Amino acid sequence: MILIFADIVLVIHFSIVVFITSGFFLIPIGYAANWHWTSNVKLRISHCGMMVVVTLETLLGITCPLTSLENILRGITQSDSFIGYWIQRLIYWDLPTHIFLILYCISLGWTLLMWRIFPPKRP
Repeated sequence: MILIFADIVLVIHFSIVVFITSGFFLIPIGYAANWHWTSNVKLRISHCGMMVVVTLETLLGITCPLTSLENILRGITQSDSFIGYWIQRLIYWDLPTHIFLILYCISLGWTLLMWRIFPPKRP
């Protein structure tokens, strides 16, 4: 039963990764295509805020709370379920921390640049 909660945490974590990553592409595309939802201030603040948190966690050497919670629920660092196994393969890459820091800083820079190039529209 606890593994189900661990899988739920993993799916939530994966959803956040998809939200942040898709924003890098969909915001500029949506701005050009005049999709109103991509100019939503709350959405843009959420996207930027999440990217700031991810970058700061990496910069400060803090493990993501969702990763920690999942590991606590599993009691191990490897998933035993089908869903957990494949989602972990997608979001947990075996790379040195400095590579992630560089990637996150570039991503944060792009997120901030999108505010300038593709500004959200005020209601």
